[in-house]
Amino acid sequence: MVLVEEAEFGSEAYGEMLALRKRILRDPLGLQWTEEEESWEPRERHFGGRVGNEMIACVVIRPQGDGAVKLRQMAVEPARQGTGIGRGLLEGVEKILVTDEVDRIELNARDTAVGFYERLGFRKVGEEFVEVTIPHWKMVKTLR
Repeated sequence: MVLVEEAEFGSEAYGEMLALRKRILRDPLGLQWTEEEESWEPRERHFGGRVGNEMIACVVIRPQGDGAVKLRQMAVEPARQGTGIGRGLLEGVEKILVTDEVDRIELNARDTAVGFYERLGFRKVGEEFVEVTIPHWKMVKTLR
């Protein structure tokens, strides 16, 4: 079972999540964080999924205004993908967001992750596009 936790920017848990995001999402594409991306980090919410003492999943939530947030940088340890960890993390985060009166989640899904998000109730909006050198789809989910 995954324990969902929110980490304060700069905390030890935040550092674990940042390392996970870098290793799983950035390094394989040879990407470095830009100044603009780094400037957003303190203003975003950082959620992690932990099993025991190990941080095995994470996601970033960026406020968009008007009751919407953007889900970014979802990462799950490769050996744990397909085990329900990602689902558990997002379900926990959604419960928190609903209590915070968030109505809608938007995200840009890598083409390879579209099926995962569709199974969680997200739907594609618009056409496929390229972001960070790979195909993506804009997806949305209404929470309330």
